[in-house]
Amino acid sequence: MTKYFKNERGMVLLVAIIGLVVTGTVITGFVVSGVMERRDANSTRRSAQAFAVAEHGLSETVGNWEPGIYNMLAVDSSVAVNGSPAGGSGSYAGTVTRLNNELFVVDITGQDAGSRTQQSIGALVRLRTIDMDVQAALTTQGTTKIGGNAKVDGTNTDPTAWMNCHPDTNMSGIRLPPGELHGQGSCAGPSYSCIAGSPPVSEDATIDSTTFFQYGDMDWDALVLMRNKLVTPGTHTGIGPDIQGGACILATEDNWGDPLAPASACGGYFPIMYVEGNLSISGGYGQGILLVDGNLSVQGGFEFFGIVVTRGVLKTTGTGGHFNGAVMAANVDLDDNSILGDALVQYSSCAVARVLTNAAPGAMLRSRGWLYSY
Repeated sequence: MTKYFKNERGMVLLVAIIGLVVTGTVITGFVVSGVMERRDANSTRRSAQAFAVAEHGLSETVGNWEPGIYNMLAVDSSVAVNGSPAGGSGSYAGTVTRLNNELFVVDITGQDAGSRTQQSIGALVRLRTIDMDVQAALTTQGTTKIGGNAKVDGTNTDPTAWMNCHPDTNMSGIRLPPGELHGQGSCAGPSYSCIAGSPPVSEDATIDSTTFFQYGDMDWDALVLMRNKLVTPGTHTGIGPDIQGGACILATEDNWGDPLAPASACGGYFPIMYVEGNLSISGGYGQGILLVDGNLSVQGGFEFFGIVVTRGVLKTTGTGGHFNGAVMAANVDLDDNSILGDALVQYSSCAVARVLTNAAPGAMLRSRGWLYSY
């Protein structure tokens, strides 16, 4: 005969305990899973934030390219960069390293503001050389008077103390529309003894506004936007380099580099200067690209190495000015250009090429510009 235990009150407790354990295990699993997913989400968000900061740093470094600093670097040398986006979302730091005369690598590490999460990104940057079609020491569109002891010479001449200049062909002394040249005194036509070059005078009926305001794939407005020095209209005297504590002070308005001492702290500084109005210069020296949205008057033996483009007229008086490179006077109001006194406009392919390269902004390579990210 089979006997059954009728006291089963302990089974209820056991089942209840087992139910609580199972329920607790399930809930714990959900909680742990949620916590892990939240941590993963936060980690992904922070990584994405750090990467966005790094991208911002790269874009800001390339977009605000500083020729006065980066273009002055020697090959295989670097300079540190740092900053932070607006809003305090993080910070970035990195380096700009010069690989050769045209290529740079920009290496940026971004860090999220709420953690130590970091992401790095790198890109290859090439100097965007400005394409200016220089065909003469002096190119102009309007009536041009030349006389006194002034001289315009298209014979290619390297600036004194400048190294690594490559031989190049000679250019015309003056290039202008037919019938616009008026020699005075000993420089009277048809010989124009104060003009030299190959040929001395080039009369070109095709000269128009594009000659002065179109530079390859960019125009005057685009070139003005590339300026890194805004010069106040009016009279400037004693233009020259500003070196303090062995450093070139780029912010000084009248610091236009040091062409007379290429090895000095300001010797590699080739700014793009823009003047929104008329400019009068007396004495001093500088280098780079000078853009004058008005008339340019020079006296006092001012020396300039590079390219001058003026929308108005060019006038030199007294001891005049010495221009080494090329001058383009658009003469938009059709007044007379006056190259008088002891002025000298001397063509120099070395000066032209060097300022176009060293004043150029940086741009990421269109193909394979991204170097790495991690």
